[in-house]
Amino acid sequence: MIKKRVVFLLILYVLLTILTAEWIIYKGNTYVLTPNLPKPVTNIDDVEVIIEQDGNYIEILDKKIVDGKVQITLKGITEGKAFVNIQQGDYSDINRFIVHKNGIITANSYLGNTNGSIVIVYSSMAFLFCWLIVLIITYRQSVKENLYKYKNIAYVALIIFLVFLFLDQFYLLNDYHGLINSIDELLSLSSFFSMYLFPIAFITSIFVVISNIVLIKKEGFTIRNLVGALMGAFFCVASIAPEIIYQMSYSSALIEIHNESSIAYHIYFLFNSLFCSLITYLECVLIATIYLSIKAAKRIPKCDKDYIITLGCQIKKDGTLTNLLKSRVDRAIYFSNLQKEKTGKGIRFVVSGGKGNDEIISEAQAMKNYLLEKGIEESDIILEDKSTNTFENFKYSNELIKKENEKANIAFSTNNYHVFRSGVTATSNGMITEGIGGKTKSYFWINAFFREFIATLYYERKRHRLILLWITITSIIMVWIIYLSNVVFI
Repeated sequence: MIKKRVVFLLILYVLLTILTAEWIIYKGNTYVLTPNLPKPVTNIDDVEVIIEQDGNYIEILDKKIVDGKVQITLKGITEGKAFVNIQQGDYSDINRFIVHKNGIITANSYLGNTNGSIVIVYSSMAFLFCWLIVLIITYRQSVKENLYKYKNIAYVALIIFLVFLFLDQFYLLNDYHGLINSIDELLSLSSFFSMYLFPIAFITSIFVVISNIVLIKKEGFTIRNLVGALMGAFFCVASIAPEIIYQMSYSSALIEIHNESSIAYHIYFLFNSLFCSLITYLECVLIATIYLSIKAAKRIPKCDKDYIITLGCQIKKDGTLTNLLKSRVDRAIYFSNLQKEKTGKGIRFVVSGGKGNDEIISEAQAMKNYLLEKGIEESDIILEDKSTNTFENFKYSNELIKKENEKANIAFSTNNYHVFRSGVTATSNGMITEGIGGKTKSYFWINAFFREFIATLYYERKRHRLILLWITITSIIMVWIIYLSNVVFI
């Protein structure tokens, strides 16, 4: 199904490109020039139009006043360059026009504005809109099948990125000045977006660092507990990097930053635009990660479950539950009561967790003792005390469940920040399950978001590489077009 949708988008892209080109060829051999004159015009003879050209490249078809403004219709004859000088008294306005081989007239640059070229924006919007619809349908189907997939984050990230591009096309509709202007605006967009996000990134980075200090103080110093602070600092620096690069380039003798005909300028422009585009996309991935992590944490499983697996974690030295683990077990009890109240169906508890070197009993046994204290019948508790990590929690628990019921409906309970990652781990074990999350301290959440962000990039690296490659190739092509228009065809 996905391959069919990709083929559809490719065919749509080719068709829109052909139709856009045909429309521009049809409309582009004339150009309506509307000069901004300093004085209102009541008599068209008060405005003089002088064409300066080495040959017979362009001619005037019509000159009239429409709604108080002068409109001059020009027609291309043969390939070449011409200057049209509009004079009103002492005022003079010179416009450069280029006539192409096929008679298309462009203003100011080789790929500048031409009659009918705004169809490029409409075509772009149509293609982006269809791409968005395809992505949204694909994402919804994927989530319906299984929420706990890293590719769902990739889908949401690309949707956010394309919405960002789609909205930019609306801006271009109100201020369209040709293909080159559109490309330049698009390439500059990510720079503005990154700088706009800098205050948010900076404040978030400070909040993340404080959160990580609390996390390390509470849970101990580990590299894993530093992830949030390191990634927060990265995005903060990345947001201001374009401005730093600009200032360094501005003061450098090697790069003429304002010389738009130099190769160095275009290399700088490509690097800056590409860097900002990649950072913007990574920020979209982070936003998507936060969105799906929260979505997974707030989701309540369907009340049709036969078993609920409670994932273990560190217990206290006396064999009782930590607050973190207690919240997981309490959440499992909550879901059991909820299902009983709604459907009357009972549920069996699978407590999963082995015995660590510094623990007097297994985590599973500690959870079982707590459940018994809460009035849960021992016959409703299954003990899984071999596992040492989340993957094994699901693997060994699933094996015990399948011995009793091959077609069992299964839920799992963990902490809210851990639901999405746990669900992905369950999926890797071939399980179709739903999770419920117990409340935890906020400092766990921040670090968890960034850990999931890194995990998403790693496990969906092929998909993200393709997207980043598409961004890179598109940026290179657009800068190359600007270079040709500014340097080769002037």
